[in-house]
Amino acid sequence: MVKYKVSLKIKDDPDAQEYPYILDLNLNQENNPKQIFTAEISQRMREILQNKSGCKIDTTNINRIISAWVEDIQEGYRDTIVILDLPLLIAANIKNVCEGGNQEIPPLIPPDFGEIEPHVGAFPPLIFS
Repeated sequence: MVKYKVSLKIKDDPDAQEYPYILDLNLNQENNPKQIFTAEISQRMREILQNKSGCKIDTTNINRIISAWVEDIQEGYRDTIVILDLPLLIAANIKNVCEGGNQEIPPLIPPDFGEIEPHVGAFPPLIFS
């Protein structure tokens, strides 16, 4: 069994970190890498890379990663680096936030006019007039 690794790098990432995913392949799988990536493996790979990177990886992006990796495996490369411009997982899910908040109107507090004193024979202008 030979280890093959794909590393995801996020474009414009200040940390410039790589997020790896590793598969052990036998000789038959090395010769036919397209057969490896079933829907189950692709989904698991997406979940792991999303958790590691904190970025949203949709179907198009996971297919890009897999196709680049398959090409490299067919050519005999054991390490593949894929650089993608991905949105943060938090930013991608912000549309799903449903926060009603506290919608109660606070009770009205009547103003205290007891401490207002006239200046030169007139009341000062009030804020609510």
